[in-house]
Amino acid sequence: MTEFAYVEPRSPRGTARLSDVEKIADSLKGGSLAVLPTETGYMLAALATSTAALERAFTVKGRNPADVMHVGCASLAMAETAGILSAPAIRLLGEFTPGPLSVIVNKTDLLPDRLVTLKGTVGIRVPDHAATLQVINAVGSPVTATSLNPSGAKPIPVDRDSLESLNWPENELIYVLRDDRSIVYDRPSALVRVSGDEAEILRAGPIPEAEILRASVA
Repeated sequence: MTEFAYVEPRSPRGTARLSDVEKIADSLKGGSLAVLPTETGYMLAALATSTAALERAFTVKGRNPADVMHVGCASLAMAETAGILSAPAIRLLGEFTPGPLSVIVNKTDLLPDRLVTLKGTVGIRVPDHAATLQVINAVGSPVTATSLNPSGAKPIPVDRDSLESLNWPENELIYVLRDDRSIVYDRPSALVRVSGDEAEILRAGPIPEAEILRASVA
């Protein structure tokens, strides 16, 4: 039977206790999964460099392996380990993240050639939540940044009944970092593909498109 361990931020600024951060990070580094808050909803996190962990995340959601997951990073430096960041990509990530923006760039050799990458590219996101960034930073490596939901369905809340509707691994402890106050947008992050010096908006999001295009060429 899957067990869920709920943790909440312990400061008004949304940071978590270091002991809680280490527990969640150690669990992720060991190949388990975690639920982390972002400004657009909860995300399902798995170690993005581990094929076994990624496969677990796909199983939980019932997601088609061909539909790759984006990765969450804690800093520009971490993003540069996962993707080849051109000047426009750096400007976009620097201007709008942490925040509701995902940037598709060419991948590095850090990530597997499937599940989180597609035709040599990867989607990178830096979520806007202090405790989530603490956890990713403690992991020291990108994690998946896919929404918490059955594939193709709406995001679900993090009460036990809703969580148990997903296909979790048996006999495992799943950490749930709960902070409903973090969700300030009711739509997914904007999705921008950066190829060379060109930026193409693939999905509109909370950030105005004109601002994204302006920042990409500044």
